[in-house]
Amino acid sequence: MKMIDKLLTLCSGYCECKKITIPTLSIYIFNCGRTISSLKHGKTITVRNYERAVGWLSDHWPEDKPWPDFIERPTKGV
Repeated sequence: MKMIDKLLTLCSGYCECKKITIPTLSIYIFNCGRTISSLKHGKTITVRNYERAVGWLSDHWPEDKPWPDFIERPTKGV
């Protein structure tokens, strides 16, 4: 699975659980409501932004929702 697909999977799961939209989550993570949606249409982000996004999702992931087994979860404090 490509990194962008992993990020989009995490974003969709988070939004579904928290009952928010992708643009809202994109604002929380990137301070831009279009970034995550643009990834669905072939745009890219830097590795640094990918790591920031996955880190943000990990730090804010709902305790009652399991993190997907097929996506490596960042270690806190690293």
